[in-house]
Amino acid sequence: MIGARNWILVAGNLNGTNGNTSMELNSPFGVAMDPMGNAYIADRGNYRIQFFLAGQSTGVTIAGITGTIGINSTRFNWATFVTLDNQLNLYVADTNNHRIQKFLRY
Repeated sequence: MIGARNWILVAGNLNGTNGNTSMELNSPFGVAMDPMGNAYIADRGNYRIQFFLAGQSTGVTIAGITGTIGINSTRFNWATFVTLDNQLNLYVADTNNHRIQKFLRY
């Protein structure tokens, strides 16, 4: 909201540095929120997708391998955007691998 003076940290750290722990992000780019308020974040500099439960500051890597670039189906090269469909399947734009990957919810 324009003119807002308060905000809530959803993910990352307050000092603006990058990293690769579960709560640090390296060039985060895209975020998708599910109906429960959970966040799916494209952590492109760490080549992974991080999942943060609503209200939690520690994430879990649900796709990709932290700090490992690659071309096979379990690795990313600059994951930039994430979105969810109505069944909570996750779609990831893997930019430098020139592909969109779908990860099934169940």
